Amino acid sequence: MRRRTLLLACTASALLTACSRSDPEKELRSAVDKMQAAIEAKDASGFLEHVAEDFTRESGSFDKKEARRMLAGVFLTNQSIKVVTTVRDIKIEGQRATAQITVLATGSSGLLPERGQSWAFTTNWRRESGRWRVFNAEWKEAL
Repeated sequence: MRRRTLLLACTASALLTACSRSDPEKELRSAVDKMQAAIEAKDASGFLEHVAEDFTRESGSFDKKEARRMLAGVFLTNQSIKVVTTVRDIKIEGQRATAQITVLATGSSGLLPERGQSWAFTTNWRRESGRWRVFNAEWKEAL
């Protein structure tokens, strides 16, 4: 009986350990969700904590400092911001990942949206200190 109890305890422990393993795709999707929530809350620091210090945009000079300035302008211009993100594809290779993300954002000074825009992003991520951070992105207006 004691042996059976020990075997059951070991099996339960192994199952719990297996269930608690990290899921890189789930963690990356969670980072995108947190970035979305940070924009809606007008929390630049919350958004930028998911952006690597050496962040760049390939097609132009745009870095983390520029991202901070852009967020400040968007937050000042809009009393309310709503964002919808759709992660269309994720490819993970070890500690790096590429994600295709579509973003729809609306902004307003009152109750109803006054402006909106949609973008298609190709983002490159890497694990830093156990967290996904975007280090490169390219985007264009989407329909």
